[in-house]
Amino acid sequence: MKQKVLFDTSVWIEYFKNNNMYITNLIDSLLLKDCVYINGIIIAELIQELKTNKEEKSLSTLLTALHQLEITILDWKFAGEISSILRKKGITLPLTDIGIAANALKNNVTVFSFDKHFCSIDNLDIKLL
Repeated sequence: MKQKVLFDTSVWIEYFKNNNMYITNLIDSLLLKDCVYINGIIIAELIQELKTNKEEKSLSTLLTALHQLEITILDWKFAGEISSILRKKGITLPLTDIGIAANALKNNVTVFSFDKHFCSIDNLDIKLL
């Protein structure tokens, strides 16, 4: 089975800054393998960070090269369940990140992120950068 990779917004922001050669090389190599996915939450988070027309064009071009994961009502229900379990343990995470995790779990996707709080979510295949 082909590996599926989902880069969290924090990783894409570093990629677009083009200051971190490790991140640039990692993403570029996985793009060549055609295994990079994105979802609507990450797209929305990236759009809100755009500052220039050049950034907008870069994002638009990138989106044509990525596989898109749909987020369904069942994903959001699952996200609510994950959030409820975490809160009972005294852990509160951004609902957007829980939505990303729920979507990744449902689609058997590895999440790459700088955000350590993803490690709080059981069974999530997370690679911290």
